[in-house]
Amino acid sequence: MQGVGWLRRSGLVLCVLALLASACAEEDAASDEAAPAAAPGDSMEQFLACDTEPTAEEVAAYQLPAADESYDITLMQVSLAGYYYQGIDHGAHSAGEQAGVEVTTLAAEGYASPELQLQQVEDAIQRGTDAIVLAPSDIAGSVPVVEAALEAGIPVVNISTEVAHPDVYMVMQDDYRLGIQLADRLAEVIGSDGGGGVLIAGPANATWSRKRTEGFHDRIAEAYPNIEVLAAPTQLVDPVEGLASFEDAVQAHPEIDWITSVHYFILQPGAIPSDYAAVPYVSFGYEPDSINALESGGLDSVFGINPVAMGRIGVGTAISLLNGGEEPRINCLPAPLLSAADRGSVVALNEVIEGDG
Repeated sequence: MQGVGWLRRSGLVLCVLALLASACAEEDAASDEAAPAAAPGDSMEQFLACDTEPTAEEVAAYQLPAADESYDITLMQVSLAGYYYQGIDHGAHSAGEQAGVEVTTLAAEGYASPELQLQQVEDAIQRGTDAIVLAPSDIAGSVPVVEAALEAGIPVVNISTEVAHPDVYMVMQDDYRLGIQLADRLAEVIGSDGGGGVLIAGPANATWSRKRTEGFHDRIAEAYPNIEVLAAPTQLVDPVEGLASFEDAVQAHPEIDWITSVHYFILQPGAIPSDYAAVPYVSFGYEPDSINALESGGLDSVFGINPVAMGRIGVGTAISLLNGGEEPRINCLPAPLLSAADRGSVVALNEVIEGDG
């Protein structure tokens, strides 16, 4: 599969290019002018109530359960037009082939709405699917999708980003915790002198970006009085908007000591103006383009967000439930810290589609 480079070169900057654990349908605000960045402590629930928290090494060593029958599993994705979603799809279908179960992907040509996902799940139920692995398009709007499946006696495994239903089995990362990790890593990189910088905060009302931003703000306020967030503009998952937001921020605050973002794709390392190319940059997403940026020095380090493992473990969890097994209700995957030196390691290879790492 191709990475994101061809997408960027094509000039497409629509939300369907999101490479994150994103819920673009939640984006009521298109820019930081329309809605300010979320204030610290302004989330619905900060931490996921994790039942299990495997290490990155344990995730890499995950063993699929053997399927008792030839199950039909439906993977519902919002899109396939980005490396993140392609990684989930690759992990899910590889798991299906290994376990001997049928995995069918349902997505959208653009970005699936909750209404489209409801239609898709009803079609899957009619087809006789045995389980749903769901990447919801909206935390609240996709609740009817879950309810339709559960009413039909079909288990739902929630991956990628949250859906607000207590009876799903979650396989995902805690975005609020990711924001805390980002702040801690930034503090390590810039050292005791601290300084001021810019956070590219992503979609203002999307669950994943909102919680990462809140975790970052809260951790800075709690633990790092020497670090100042000079600007935290919001924008769509769009590298053109990301660069414009950054340029506006440094026009207002020309002296910065650090850069962070809720995902590297929104602020492309290679697009950062030369005056700021040496400023330490820490973000999320270990993919072919970010690997290149790590090796060239455009990124200091990133946290992985496990799309391949998420697809694999999502399907494995569905198989286990269909077998009658017990699974943790909320399985919180780790976000390993990765640098240029980690290329080829077991943990790093678990982050990328085979052949792209």
